[in-house]
This record gives sequence, C-alpha cells and structure tokens, in this order.
Amino acid sequence: MNEGGANVRRRLTVSCFLFLLGATRLGAGDPILVVTDPEGAAARVGAPASVAIDLAAVFGRAVDAKRLRLVEEGREGESGPAVQFVPDAQGSTKGTLWWLMPAGPQGERRFRLAADGPAAPALIAKFDEKAKAVDVRDGALPVLRYNQGTVPPPPEIVEHYERKKDPPEYYARGDYIHPIHGPDGEIVTDDYSLDHPHHRGLCWAWPVVRWKGESRDIWAVRVLPSEPGGVWARPVSLDRLAPGAVLAAIDATNVWKWGDREEIVREKVAIRAFRQQDRRRYLDVELRFEALVDDLSIGGRPNAGYGGFTFRTYPEFDGRHVAMHVDPPESSPRRVWFHLTGNFPGGKGPAGVALLEHVTNPDYPTWPDPQNADRVAGQYPRWRSVQPAWPGDREVALRKGEPLVLKHRLWIHPGRVDEATLADVWAAYAEPPAVRVKKAAAD
Repeated sequence: MNEGGANVRRRLTVSCFLFLLGATRLGAGDPILVVTDPEGAAARVGAPASVAIDLAAVFGRAVDAKRLRLVEEGREGESGPAVQFVPDAQGSTKGTLWWLMPAGPQGERRFRLAADGPAAPALIAKFDEKAKAVDVRDGALPVLRYNQGTVPPPPEIVEHYERKKDPPEYYARGDYIHPIHGPDGEIVTDDYSLDHPHHRGLCWAWPVVRWKGESRDIWAVRVLPSEPGGVWARPVSLDRLAPGAVLAAIDATNVWKWGDREEIVREKVAIRAFRQQDRRRYLDVELRFEALVDDLSIGGRPNAGYGGFTFRTYPEFDGRHVAMHVDPPESSPRRVWFHLTGNFPGGKGPAGVALLEHVTNPDYPTWPDPQNADRVAGQYPRWRSVQPAWPGDREVALRKGEPLVLKHRLWIHPGRVDEATLADVWAAYAEPPAVRVKKAAAD
C-alpha cells in the first residue's frame, strides 16, 4: 500500500510539473493586456471593454484571430472571457479587440492574450437582400433587426390611414432597429402602432429638418398638408457585417433626401450588439451625421421638445414604468439615465431596458423638460417612447465638414435592478476600463 501510494504521489508530482511547464511555455511571447477598472464597475456588470491593437506587431507573426482568448494572470486554470478582433478594414491586422469584463477585483488586472484557443461560437448576423435588413441572433435567441431599407406598413395601418383617410397618409420608412428582443426573446420595441404610426422601434429622427428656411419632418415620416414635400433616410451601402464570439458589428451608410431627391445629409450608423451574459445584453449605437448642403439645421418638436434618439416601447403593458435619474447640477460626475421596466408581452417575468447617452454627446446631459412635456417636475413624461430629447425644442446647425456624433447604449436585463447597479452600468459606459498592451519578451 505504501509503495503504491508513493507511485501515485510521484505521478501527481510529475503531472503538476508538466502542467506548470506547459502553462509557462504557453504564455511565453504572448502579449499582456493591462486593464484598469478603477472602481470595478465594469466587472460588476459585465460591461464591454476594448483596445486598439495591431496583432502582427504584438505577436510578431501571423495569428488566427478566431482563436484568440484571454487568460487572467493568477487564474490560468480557469476559462477566460471570449475575445473578438474587429479589423479596421478587411484583411488588416490593425483593429479593435472586444470582450465583456469578467467578475473580479477593482483596480489593475492583467490578461494574457493567447492565440491557441478553439474558435468560440459566434453570433449570427444575416443580411436580407430583398428587405435590405440585417437580422442578428445569439444562439437560439433573436437579438434585433436593423431595417436599413423601407419597411412597408402592415394591413391595419394601410386600412386605417391610407384607405380611410382623405387625403391618405403614408408611413413607409426605414433606417431604424426593430424588433429588439429581451432576455427571453420577447420583443421590447413597438412599431407601426395605430395611435402613433410614425413611431418606430429604436430610431433617430427629428421633427424639424430645416433647409433654406423651410422646415420638413423626418420624425413624422408622412408629408404634411402644409408642406410641399418631405425628407427621408435612404440606404447607400452596408459597409460591415461582422459577427463574432463577443458581438455582431453592423456599419451602414445612408443619406437623407429632401423631397426624396436632393441629398442633404450623409449618415453613418455603427451598431454593436453584444452577446448575452447572465441574460443581460448591451447594445451600442453610434451615429455620425454630416451636412452635404449649406443652411441646414435640426430640432425637436416646437413647444414640446421631443425628437432625436428614441426608443419606442409598447404604450401599455403589465407593470410598465419609466424612471428618469438626473443627478443634481453640482454633481460630478453628473449621471443621467432612463430605465423602462415591466412585464413585457411574451417574457417570463419582469425585465428592463436602460437607455444612456454618452458623456461626449453635445450638451450632455440632456433629458425631457417636464415643464414643457408633462408638467410633472422630476418625472419622465407620459410619452410612449423613451428618449433624451436632444436638442429639445431648439434648433442646432449641421455644417459641412463638422460631423455631429451621437452615441447611446441600451442595457437589457431580466428582473429588477437597484440604483447601484444602474450607476455601475452608467460608469462603465462613461469611463470604460483603460487598457494598455504590453508585448511580452520572447523565449
């Protein structure tokens, strides 16, 4: 028995030595990501993290970007977070690494970037050529559809607004996201509602588009009787469709057409739909607008202020509530977010969607003026949509050569969450983890 026990101990000792030797060799020459999450907010809520990188430079050789993986120092025996490389251009070794922050301590953490892992399952993103739309799925769960092309109205809208109206009103439109799905695959956005047929999923549109002194309405879509024509967003190109283990990246170019003829604005849309983790999902949308003509401005609805980046939700469902958090003016940082909660139709329980604008957006922070919108100070107005309502009921100029950039994030989650968690979500977006890349020494 003693001799057998000694043999077992010797085999275990050898095995441990070989494992450690292999781990050491595995890390030799691998670059290190030094990630600083000062208060640990990103780790607590599994927020996205990223860093610009040149794979050829840090590895010193060609690597298979689909086999990249992160291994945290001190946790070599554990499975690290999936990592995804999104190149700046097709075939380039320069681009951005993305991952979702794993739970862990605040402050500085170190991750080895290895290129020997198995290819992780990717999100699915497919382009519907006929509809000019992109569908994203996360395994068996639907995530969203980006409708770059025109979405025709459903039969009930046609019957009510086109056949029974004199003159008829037409609401066909594109360039918006719908549906967006919740933790259980339930739909959390609304589209083509009978009460507000121009409202549409997650969109970016303004009631006032003024050119050469004339105002038209890309928000309400239809041509109003008092106007000789409208303005619409039309697709130009789908510039990127890159699903991966961490996110699905969608980049698109559109133009706004005055009277559906004259091009007045070039619009760049960048959508980043992240993989669900713990039934929670992040969705980032970056918009870039560049004027193609002079004497152009945009604005919200006069005397009401609504318009801009807008999340249209069902006007009524069980437990529906929109909370608006606005820190006092003297706060630093000053945090603002909107949080829609309730039992969405088709879900398995309560869920929520938080909407945040980035701190670099013009005039940050912005929110609806309750005195104009609903006369209830400190509360979100009884609107059917959730929005920061920028720029309110004023107009801002769009000038050639001076792009307007707007960034927003949705955080979709199950159950109910407290203010401390929402504060972490805000902090991880306002100031994501700082990352620097260290090229490790060779063997």
